[in-house]
Amino acid sequence: MQITRLSDKVPSLLSDVYNQLSHMPTLSKYVSRPHTDTSVAVTFRLEADEEQRLAELARQDLRTRSSFVRLLILRGLAAYDKDVKAERA
Repeated sequence: MQITRLSDKVPSLLSDVYNQLSHMPTLSKYVSRPHTDTSVAVTFRLEADEEQRLAELARQDLRTRSSFVRLLILRGLAAYDKDVKAERA
C-alpha cells in the first residue's frame, strides 16, 4: 500500500487552482476607494424591493452598494442644484 503525503499533492493542487483562476474573466472596472480619512457614514432606510433593485444595479455596474449609492447621491445633488438654478432664473 502506497502512502501519499499531502505535501506531495500541494504543487498539483496549486496548479489546478491556478489553471481555474487563469480562465476566469477579470473585472473591467476598478472600484475606487476614498484616498482620505474624510469619509462619513450615512444611515438611511430602504424598502426590501428598493434594496434588491439597488443591489442589482450596483452589481451590473461592477460597484459595491455603498459606492453605487454614493454615485446616485452625487448625481442627485447635481440634478438638484441644476433644478434650483433653473427655478431662480
